[in-house]
Amino acid sequence: MKNLDHTSNCIVAKNDKLKKRQIKLHCSNKFVNIPIEKIVRLEGDCNYTVVHTQNKKYISARTLKHYEGILDDSYFIRVHKSHLVNILYAKSLNIQASCSAIAFDGGKNIEISRRKIKSVIEKFDFYKKS
Repeated sequence: MKNLDHTSNCIVAKNDKLKKRQIKLHCSNKFVNIPIEKIVRLEGDCNYTVVHTQNKKYISARTLKHYEGILDDSYFIRVHKSHLVNILYAKSLNIQASCSAIAFDGGKNIEISRRKIKSVIEKFDFYKKS
């Protein structure tokens, strides 16, 4: 049995039997299914969102706020106005007084806004301890 949450060109599907969730994106005149656990981060660019997986990027004509409402906030956290990250893929945190960042494999660093530092540290510590 399949439960679907239709949201325009984006569909979140949950297969009860396999307990797998995936997001369906409309990219380049076709639909692409992306398992949510494969999403590393999302980057907002005006009314578009770039969905970064472990080995590929997809561009969607939806806002980052749209995806923030769909994705599980247990794993995904908004670290900046233009970035939503999967905390499970975070390698380390670099906290400094002037500039803080979250590091991922491949050398990519995402800046953390001053207002979000506390919640990012709490979530990072929670998942890295377990």
